[in-house]
Amino acid sequence: MKSILLKIDDELYAGLESSAKEMNTSKTGFIKNAIDASIKAYKRSKLEAQLKKEIEEINKHNLDKELIDDFEIVSLIDLKIHLDNEN
Repeated sequence: MKSILLKIDDELYAGLESSAKEMNTSKTGFIKNAIDASIKAYKRSKLEAQLKKEIEEINKHNLDKELIDDFEIVSLIDLKIHLDNEN
């Protein structure tokens, strides 16, 4: 396991301390959860951007609107399944 040194200002530290206490966890546990959530959100954002780009590319080819809508729905479902399986 790796460790890091993190310097934060007093206001952020106070927020960390009170939030961790309210959630009945340690400050370290709170930070780990926050980093994990941030990484997952970042990955999701990247995948959503790629999906939107691909849908825009498909739209350029004047394909059947119903087919495009179906592709978008299935792609979003696949994205959710993929992200859920990462947990």
